[in-house]
Amino acid sequence: MRIAVQSLISFSIFLALMFASTAYAASPKDVVDQATLGVIGELQKLPKEDRTDEQIRRLVMTYIVPAIDQEKIAKGALGKYWRRASAEQQQEFIDSFRDLQIRTYTGAFKAFNGEKFAIENAKFNNRGDRALVKGNLVQNNGSTVPIDFRLYLDKDSQQWRIYDAVVAGLGMVKTYRQQLSERLQSISIAELLQELQQAEVQQASR
Repeated sequence: MRIAVQSLISFSIFLALMFASTAYAASPKDVVDQATLGVIGELQKLPKEDRTDEQIRRLVMTYIVPAIDQEKIAKGALGKYWRRASAEQQQEFIDSFRDLQIRTYTGAFKAFNGEKFAIENAKFNNRGDRALVKGNLVQNNGSTVPIDFRLYLDKDSQQWRIYDAVVAGLGMVKTYRQQLSERLQSISIAELLQELQQAEVQQASR
């Protein structure tokens, strides 16, 4: 099943670069800054021709996965179908959706070629527990791509966590929700989970 289409590959590299965090960050902008500098710093140590799947996956697991609120993103991506899934299916989807993102980001990182980020200060909601960090991806040809990072303050950990991003008007959660919703009109949640697992096995065997 082609959940992540070709049009999401370039989108994914932007997401991959910002879905990372080191330890505690004092502000939403710090989270984005640390993500950018952390991942780019690692990539700069690896010549493009030497970037193996294993090395890139390590970066994804180290910098990206810990920063993502896996349940929040998975719940948003599944939309109304989240409530129709059993607790076991919900957890299985969280795991499968995380693996899907890891595979997508791993492939996208290989295409990284020195792009730069210009990040603005965060804008907060009235309660101060949600934040929007705007920025631009400056490409090597001089063109820019607008990026919005959406974060919330986790009350338990007191850390800012990214739960969505919008790149050039394309929202990650909304994009996946549309794709999954279309698929779930003709198959069951159990069948969707099976397709995701099969896609993981196929990718691993390549």
